[in-house]
Amino acid sequence: MTPLEIKIALMCAGISQSEIARRCNVKPPQVHRVVNGDVSDNVRREIAAAIKKDVKEIWPEYYLRNALSA
Repeated sequence: MTPLEIKIALMCAGISQSEIARRCNVKPPQVHRVVNGDVSDNVRREIAAAIKKDVKEIWPEYYLRNALSA
């Protein structure tokens, strides 16, 4: 998913990036960075749960690449 698609999915779920930050005990800019490509497994998993998608569906290039190298 693109960052815009992730943001829209969060909005459609009624969940803000600030709420994700509170749930993960991080600051909102960290969530913004993750949405835009930074890696934080904890934040990514919380976003995925919030929009009811698998992390591999949202960020396939990261999770599939790491699965192949394991």
